[in-house]
Amino acid sequence: MSGENAQPKSEAKKLGMIGATFLIISSLAGSGVIALPQQLAFTGSITLVSFILVTIGALFLTLVYVRAGDRFDDPSPTALATSISPIIGAQCGFFYVYGNLISNVSILIAGLGYLAMFIPELNDPIVLGVTIIVLIWVFVALSLRGIGIISQVVSITVTLLLIAVALTSVLGWFEFNPGQFKQNWNVSGEGDGSAIMAGFAILIFSYVGVESVATNAAQIKNPHKVVPVATIIGFLVVAVFYILSTTVMEGMFSAKDIQEAPASFALSMEKITHSPSVGQIVSLVMSVACIASFIVWGLNSVSAAKTSADNGFLPKAYTHVNRFNIPAKGLVINGVIMTAMEVVLMLMGSNIAEAFNVSVTISVLLLLFPYFWSGMALIKQDRMEKKISKSNLFIVTVSSVFIISAFASANVEELLIVLGMALVVPGIYAVLMNTQVVQVDEE
Repeated sequence: MSGENAQPKSEAKKLGMIGATFLIISSLAGSGVIALPQQLAFTGSITLVSFILVTIGALFLTLVYVRAGDRFDDPSPTALATSISPIIGAQCGFFYVYGNLISNVSILIAGLGYLAMFIPELNDPIVLGVTIIVLIWVFVALSLRGIGIISQVVSITVTLLLIAVALTSVLGWFEFNPGQFKQNWNVSGEGDGSAIMAGFAILIFSYVGVESVATNAAQIKNPHKVVPVATIIGFLVVAVFYILSTTVMEGMFSAKDIQEAPASFALSMEKITHSPSVGQIVSLVMSVACIASFIVWGLNSVSAAKTSADNGFLPKAYTHVNRFNIPAKGLVINGVIMTAMEVVLMLMGSNIAEAFNVSVTISVLLLLFPYFWSGMALIKQDRMEKKISKSNLFIVTVSSVFIISAFASANVEELLIVLGMALVVPGIYAVLMNTQVVQVDEE
C-alpha cells in the first residue's frame, strides 16, 4: 500500500481508544471477582462501604501508574522501586514476583470452588490440596512449550465470565430484596468500623493489575492521549460491575447461603434464569476460565522473575530459557514454591474459602510494598526534575494512605509473616550486593 495516508503495518496493528479500553478491562477483570461474593458474605453487605473506599484508593493507585508511564521508560513496579534504591528495588522485585506467585494459587482455588458444584469432594482440604498440587505440575509441564491454545481458551472463557458478572449486575436487581440486604448488613460479630476494614485485602486483590496498563503504551496509538483516558474508563467500568454484582447478591440471598456457595455467580444466574442448567454452565465456564488463566499468570510471574534475575535481584536460574524462550528452570522453581505453599494450606485444614482468604491476603500484603514505592518514585522524579506537581503529590498521598490502611485488614499472624519478610529480605540483599561489590573490587 502506498500514499500519504498509509500507515506502517506496525502502527496499523496498534490499539485505538476502544481496543485500549478493552485491553485494560481484561487486565483488571477476571478471576479476582468470582470469589468475592462468598468472601464478603462472611462480613455482610456493609462491605459495600469497603468496596467504595477501596475503589477510590485503587483509582488513585491507577493514576500513579498513568503518571509514571509518562515519566519513566520502564514504569513497572520493580523498575520504579529500583529508581529509588537498588536495595528497595531488590526487595520489591522479590515481593512482586512471589506475591503474584501466591495469587496464582488463589486463582486455582477459586476455579476449583466452582468445580465443587460437580465434585463435592473438593470441599475436603486434603482432596482440594492434592488436586491443586497435581494441577500445578500439569500446568508447569504444559507451560514449558508456551501458552498456545490456552490463551484462546482464556480469552473466550474470561469474556463469558464477564458476561455472567454483567448479567448479575443488571438482571439481579429484579430479584433484589431490600429487607434481605438490611438483614445481611453486618454478620461479622464485629463493630461497623472493624467490619468495613475486614474485607480490604480481598477487595484489593480484585484490582491487582492496575500497574499493567502503563506498560502497554507500545501497543497503543497515541499513548500519551489514549492510555490515561482508556485507563480511567476501563477501571470505572470494571469497578461498577464489581460493586453492582457483589452488592445485588447480598439482597438476593442470605449471608449464610452465599458463605456456603463458592460458585456464587452460578447461584445468582440460576436464580435469575430459574434454570439449574444455566447455573451449572456458568459454574463450568468460570472454573475453566480460572484454571486456564493460571497458566497465563504463571508465565507472567516467571517472566517477571526473569526480569528481576537479569538485574541480579533473584537467582540466576530464572534467567535460563529453553528453545521455546520459556524460563524453564524458573517455572520448576515456582512450581516447587507453590506446591510447598499448598502443602501448608492443606496441613492447616483449609477449605476453599479459608485457603483463598489466606493466600489472597498474604499475596496482597506483599504487593503493597512495590505499589507504595512506585508512588515514592514519582515524587522523587518530580524533585530531581525540580518540578512542583501538587496533583502528583495529592495522588501519591491518597494512594499511600490507601495502601497503608490495607494492612489493617490482616490478622496478626499474616502481618508477622509479611513484616518479617520486609525486615529480613532487604538485609539479605544488602549482604549479597556488598559481597558482589567486594568481589569486583578484588578482581
